[in-house]
Amino acid sequence: MTELKLAVQDFLLPGATLEEQFANARAYGYDAVEIAIRPESDLAIVARDADAASKATGVPVAALCTARDHDPLREDPALRRERFAGLADLLAVAESLHANGVVSVPIRPSRGFASKAALDEWVNDLTDQAVAEFGEWAAGLPEGRAAVFLEPLNRFEATFLRTVGHAAMIARRVDHPRVRALADFFHMNIEESDMAQPILDAGAWLGHVHTADNNRLEPGAGCLDPRPTFAALQEIGYDGYVSVECFSPGGAVLSGPYEIALPRSAAWMRERWAEAAV
Repeated sequence: MTELKLAVQDFLLPGATLEEQFANARAYGYDAVEIAIRPESDLAIVARDADAASKATGVPVAALCTARDHDPLREDPALRRERFAGLADLLAVAESLHANGVVSVPIRPSRGFASKAALDEWVNDLTDQAVAEFGEWAAGLPEGRAAVFLEPLNRFEATFLRTVGHAAMIARRVDHPRVRALADFFHMNIEESDMAQPILDAGAWLGHVHTADNNRLEPGAGCLDPRPTFAALQEIGYDGYVSVECFSPGGAVLSGPYEIALPRSAAWMRERWAEAAV
């Protein structure tokens, strides 16, 4: 059985400093911290503070997670170039922190179409563009281990890239070790017809996992059973992080106090992971 490596996003953790947040992550049963990058974030300060916090606590940085203002696949060519350049900068920070990579949603929000045919045509065209743009971008990257993780969202948050299979297909077509797919249990629960098969189909192209329960509270606070998905992760030998991302339009949300909800969730996930291996 492969090891379950749990991460938690920094905005879910209490603490006056990033070092305190990292220390609390370990105290609550997590192996690493995923850092949310906000539009106003100064990357130099993020890199400095995260490096110091990681070294002081021994807790690694799992990944960096971008915001809407970082989405690179924009219609305006100048803005698109700017966003891809910013994504390269983020990947360099991830590399310097020994993180696995950067979570990136190619484009959002959701939008409507007059017909399914019109939607399919738009998605197909944008898929070709995504392959070309991410391929050209990746080809210009320096040597490194950190990858960009293409994150599918659900239909209420995005129209393009809503399934793990679509993200993995783009990664396969780009065919570069620094472009991978992401699976998010919350979004999968809305968009996928099966919670295990997309993981199995993605295989080695899966680079990162987000998790929250069906109600977007911490895992174990709703009715989503992660065992089929955990079993699929074990079957493909997944060795990346499973990172807790609980979020609502109003911000981070948990079912109770940090010091109760987060340790309880970590223990619950480790129990379900062990059961999935039976």
